[in-house]
Amino acid sequence: MVELKNFPNVKLIKFPELDEVDLGLLEKSAGSFFKKVGSDAQVSLSLKEYKKGGLRAQHEVHGSLIVGGKSFFANHEDWQLLEVVQHVLKVLEKEFLKKSSKEKV
Repeated sequence: MVELKNFPNVKLIKFPELDEVDLGLLEKSAGSFFKKVGSDAQVSLSLKEYKKGGLRAQHEVHGSLIVGGKSFFANHEDWQLLEVVQHVLKVLEKEFLKKSSKEKV
């Protein structure tokens, strides 16, 4: 199972082993994500891969974010795994920020 050493509150489900470069990029994305949503957030990312007869696989990531008892969900599908993960994190971040800004008003 893949783990982000600096982010124990991130759960990666069904992810393949990542090389050092990809793992570094993923940790960098997680770092900027947690700066915006707070370090008490819990994130779960679940990967589903589709291979349709070719060498490449299409990746679908379902993400959930739990902060302060509130849940947010996002999913995305594309050919590049890291781009899919980054997109899901951006959507979760936007949903969280939109909800938290409405509550402050």
